[in-house]
Amino acid sequence: MNLTDKIEQRTVDFGKGNRTVTVVIAPLTKKEAREMFPYRPYHRKYAESKFGGNTRTDDSALLLSEDARRCVMCTAPTRKEYLEENVCPDCNGRSEYNGVNPREAVK
Repeated sequence: MNLTDKIEQRTVDFGKGNRTVTVVIAPLTKKEAREMFPYRPYHRKYAESKFGGNTRTDDSALLLSEDARRCVMCTAPTRKEYLEENVCPDCNGRSEYNGVNPREAVK
């Protein structure tokens, strides 16, 4: 699956200087999101991404309690404190900016 039309390289500054990161520019299907972010489900039984649930509260409970929303780009349940304009850190480049490559599988 070719996702080059849904991502682009951008130079951003989230407070630590300019860095070039990959940003999702068009909504992804769940299958495309899994391909783009192979670490998911981040070795967590109850969460689709590292910004969602944990062993105490799963993604469904977070969504029902309105403590989380789905990212508009990748549809992963994400806690509201991690969303920026309804976009998760993986999709808007904040994860990569802070030194984590979300497009790399966790070993």
